[in-house]
Parts: sequence; C-alpha cells; structure tokens
Amino acid sequence: MIKKTSILILFCLIAIAAFAQNYRTRIMDFENPGSRRIRKTENGNHWYYRSLPEKTMTLNSKGVERIQIRSFSIENLRKPQIFILIGKERTSFELKLAERLNGYYIYEDIEFDVPAGTGKVEVLCYQRSIYMRAYEMEEIKPKIKPVRVPNRQVHAHAGMIDLNHNSSSSEYYTFNPAQAFRFTHNNAKNGVLYVRARLTDRSLPKFSLWHNGRKVDDYEFSLARSTKYSAQGIRYLSIGMKLDLPENADSSEYELRADSDHLFLARPVILLNR
Repeated sequence: MIKKTSILILFCLIAIAAFAQNYRTRIMDFENPGSRRIRKTENGNHWYYRSLPEKTMTLNSKGVERIQIRSFSIENLRKPQIFILIGKERTSFELKLAERLNGYYIYEDIEFDVPAGTGKVEVLCYQRSIYMRAYEMEEIKPKIKPVRVPNRQVHAHAGMIDLNHNSSSSEYYTFNPAQAFRFTHNNAKNGVLYVRARLTDRSLPKFSLWHNGRKVDDYEFSLARSTKYSAQGIRYLSIGMKLDLPENADSSEYELRADSDHLFLARPVILLNR
C-alpha cells in the first residue's frame, strides 16, 4: 500500500512539473496594495502584499489567460483562504501548507484561468497575516520550424558510377532503356546537366529530356571518344554534352530517357547564383 501511494505521488509530481514547463510567469502588480513584506529566496528578494482590512486588491487582467498566486503567512493559521472575484463570480481557494521556512508558513501556489475579455481580477483575503504575490502565466508555444525540402531529390536511376578526370572524380547517375533517371529540383533552383554515353558499336547514342511529364527535346551523341575522362568498366566514353535545364519556378521534375540501347551517365548541377 505504501509503495502504491509513493508511485502515485511520484506520477503527480511528474505531471505538475510537465505542466509547469508549458508556462512562463511574469509578475503582475496590484493596483491598490496595502502593506508589504519581503520574502528572501534563493532566486532573490521579492515583495509580497496584503490588502487593507476587508478590501480587495485589483489586478489588471486585460489579455491575461491564467494567473498564479503565491502566498505565505506569518502565523500558523487554521484554515487559510483566498477569494478570487471575477465579475459577479466569487471563488474560494483553500491554501495548503507547503513548508515552514525562516518563520514563514509557505503555501502551495494557486492557479486559475481568466475568462476572455475580463478587464480586472480582484483578490480578497480576510486573514491579515497572509501576504500575496501575483503572476501572469503565459503559455509557452513551441516555435514551428518551417520544413524546407532539399534543393534536389533523386527518385530513380540505374546506378552510380565515378567519372575520373586527371586526379579527381565525380559521381554520375546512370540510365538505360530499362531505367530512366528522374530527379526533382526544389526551392526555385535552376541547374544544368552534364551527360555522356558509353560507346559500344557504330550506332549513335540517343536520349530525351522531359520536364514535368512533357518532352523538352531529343539529343544525339556523335561517335567521338573522350581522351580525358574515364570510368571503370567503360572502354569507350563519348564526348560530354552540357544541357541547360528548363527554368524552375518552384519545384520541377526532370527525367532523362534512353532512346537507344546504350548506357548513359548524367550529373545534374544546381546553379546557386540564379
């Protein structure tokens, strides 16, 4: 039984801590406070107030959604109580003792919601030994980070291969009659394409470029071979071809289709200055 009670208390404390993390507090000034008394804490020294005899203290609650009242007493009271007046409604809160510290009786905080459009909240306490301090509880709303898609997204290709030039190499995507090369440029990024083909016989490599499902143009390589570029497993490599991709206003899908029985190598490059 003791173990179950301890677990229940632990869960309650965790729930209270999680709730508190959703709010930040900001001091509210009473418009008509009576006498005051200072309370020293680890976080600094703060003034607490009590009202004039049987008078309310007023808080300006315009734009306030939730209020927290912190309080302590200089006497050990039998039934400490605070009343909150909002319009014609009066709500009582019984104060529960949290700890006794430096001669003060520290009570648990009380919190309550303020109806929309409420211009003022009145706090009433008949027991003259109770001092109070009010805080606006402002809900912490997490900042929504905008989801930014990458500048390029590759959807399909027939594999990747390194193209070597002198001591450097670049990654190229391959496509063939069985598998096209499809990719998307986002964020209004424009680009160019570098394309080469593997030469196998006397037939001319042919391919086509598509933009958002529409054919842009057909392209054909000559049989001229490159002497400066090479790729592993490819004996004869064509001279390179540079293509300007159609303008991308926002997000565009591009596709390269092989129209002849050849392996093609393509490398898209984004133009950052456009």
